[in-house]
Formats: sequence, structure tokens, C-alpha cells
Amino acid sequence: MPILARLHTTQEAADRRASPRHQLSLGSTVAGEPVTIHDLSGTGMLIETAAGLHPFDSLEISLPETGTTAAVVVWHSGRYFGCEFKEPLFQAAVSAARLRSPPAVPVEVVQPALPLEGDSAADELSDHPEAVACVDEEKAPVSVRLRVILGSALVLWTLIIWTIATLSK
Repeated sequence: MPILARLHTTQEAADRRASPRHQLSLGSTVAGEPVTIHDLSGTGMLIETAAGLHPFDSLEISLPETGTTAAVVVWHSGRYFGCEFKEPLFQAAVSAARLRSPPAVPVEVVQPALPLEGDSAADELSDHPEAVACVDEEKAPVSVRLRVILGSALVLWTLIIWTIATLSK
């Protein structure tokens, strides 16, 4: 005899979390073993370590601004361990850990604008003409920029006049 049942879909894992997770890459230690914390929230964290941890193991991990924090391993997959804190962290502790983590995306080096004449930095740049040439190479010549501006304006005014003439018929 068949059994009638209804499947109930659950929320995605990200929606069920008690607090938002923040990705980071922060070094720490567990029982003297090096650990990399990959994400952190007020209630738990994802760590990577070679330490021999198992589900339901208690551990203490060093975190910035909070010192040693007690946690329990709730799952693992190879070198990755999901841990839940025994006491929730304050938001300030999570923020401090995020600030200690290096940026996830490489920071792009931005060249400063050219200094004005008479500026001491301008004198330094005059000793290095390749620096000035590098900045100037990024822009089109003034004549080309003016042609693009005037051409765009002419096309737009032509479109406006054509639209008005078409609508007035």
C-alpha cells in the first residue's frame, strides 16, 4: 500500500544561518597547530588545518581582540572544519577579525594625478619622463576627443529634430 507524503523543501543553507558569514583569510592556532580561518560569523567559522579534529571535538582558537575562544567541530571534509562557537561573538570581534584579514581581491595600484608646476613632486617627475609619458598615453589627443564630442552632439540634435518633425506630421 503506498504511503502518501509531501516533500517540504527547506531554505538554502545561507538563509538558515543564525548570523551572516564573512569571507576572510586569517591565520590562527588550534592546540599549537596552524589554522586558516576562511569565513567567520558571530556563531561559527570555517577553518582549514592539518590538526586531527573530528566532529563534536571541543577546541579553543585564538581570535583578534577576543583571545582564546571555545568552539565545537560540527562537520568536516578533509582539511576543512565547520565550527560553532560555544558563546556567540560580539560584532566588534567579527569586525576586528575582518580588519586583520588581507584583502581577498588584489589591490590595484593607482597612479597619482600629475602635480602642478612649481610643486616639489613636479620637479621629481621631470627627472623621470617615462612616468609623464605613461600617464599621457591613456588619453586620446584633444582633437580626437573634440571630434567625438561634436559628432555625438550633432547626431543627438539630428535625432531630436527628426523626432519632432515626425511627431508633428
